[in-house]
Amino acid sequence: MKKILQVLLVLLMVTGLTACGTTGKSTSKLKVALLIPFRGDQSYFDTTANGMALIKKEYSGATTTIIEMGTDQSKWENFYLDAAQGDYDIIIGGNWEATPTFEKVIAKYPAKKFINFDNGAAPLNSNTYVMFYKANELGYLVGLVAGLVTKSDLKYADKTTNVIGAIGGMEFAGINDFLYGYIQGAQAVNPDVKILIAYANNFSDPAKGKEIALNMYKSGADIIFHAAGGTGNGLFDAAVEANRYALGVDADQALLFANDPAKQEKILTSGTKNVDLAILQAIKRVVDETLPYGKLEVLGIKENGVGLAENAIYKALPASIRDVVESYKQKVIKGEIVVKDALTLTADQWNAIKASVQP
Repeated sequence: MKKILQVLLVLLMVTGLTACGTTGKSTSKLKVALLIPFRGDQSYFDTTANGMALIKKEYSGATTTIIEMGTDQSKWENFYLDAAQGDYDIIIGGNWEATPTFEKVIAKYPAKKFINFDNGAAPLNSNTYVMFYKANELGYLVGLVAGLVTKSDLKYADKTTNVIGAIGGMEFAGINDFLYGYIQGAQAVNPDVKILIAYANNFSDPAKGKEIALNMYKSGADIIFHAAGGTGNGLFDAAVEANRYALGVDADQALLFANDPAKQEKILTSGTKNVDLAILQAIKRVVDETLPYGKLEVLGIKENGVGLAENAIYKALPASIRDVVESYKQKVIKGEIVVKDALTLTADQWNAIKASVQP
C-alpha cells in the first residue's frame, strides 16, 4: 500500500507540473483580432500590424488575425460587429478615425474585451483599454537631429543656411503635435533655426509630398521631417533628387529602401511610434490579468511608446550629434524637460507658433 501511495503521489506531481506547463507562453490559446483599414502604407498601419507578429513570436500557441476593413468608413461597423460576434478573446481596433464606430460596437458587447491601439480620449466603456502616444516627444527627438544636422559638416547639409522643414498630412491637432515637438527639439539645440511647415491635405499622395519637399529644399531646407503617412514617401524621392536629408515617421523608414542605397542614406533616422511594441505589452498584461480596462494610458519616450530608429545609418552620424540627442532624451525621461503638446492649442496659437519659425 505504501508503494502504491508513493506512485500515486509521483503521478500527481508529474500531472501538476504538466498542467503548469500548459499555462506558459508556448501553449497559450489566446485568440486576438486586429482591425485596421489596410496594410502596405509602409508606416503607421504596417507598424500596427507588426504587433500581431510580435504576439505570435512571444506566444507561439496564440491565434492572431488581421482584418483589413478598407477605406470605406461606412463599412467599418460591420467589420467590428463580425469580430465582436466571433470567438476572439481580445479585439484590437480604433485610432482617432475609427474610434467612434469602434466604441459604438463595443457598447453592444459588455462581456467582450477590447483594446484601442491609438486614441487620445479615455474609453467610454469599462471593457476597453486605450493607448495613446506622445507624438510631441517623437517630434522632439527628430527635431533634435534636424537642428543639429542643418549646422553640421555632413555631406548633404548646407551650412550657409539654417533652415529645416516639416510636412504634415493634414492640419489638425494630432498632426500638429508631431510638428510642435519637432519645433521644440530643433530650437533646443539650435535656437536660431528656421522651419518651413506645409500640409499636403492627403495621407496617400507621394507626388504631392515630393512637390512640397522639393520646394522646401529649394527654399533652403537641408533636412525635412514628415508626419504624412504614404504622402511622406514622396519626401524620400525629393531628398535623392535634391541631394538633401530626410527624416521618417512611425516606423524605421530607411528599411523600406534596402535595395536603394542612394535613397536610404538620405533618411538619417525616423521618429518611431511604437504601436507594435505597445500592443505586445498590452497582450502580456492581458495574459497576466493586469491590463487596466476602462483606462487610458499615454506612452512617451520613458514608456518606450515613441523613440528614434537607431539603425546603422543613425549610428554612423558623428558622436557629437548622437550624444547631444541622447542627453536631451534622458532629460525628457527624467522629467527635466517637458515637451509641450499641441493638442489643446487654439488655431490662433498654433498659427502664431508657425509664423514665429518661418524664414
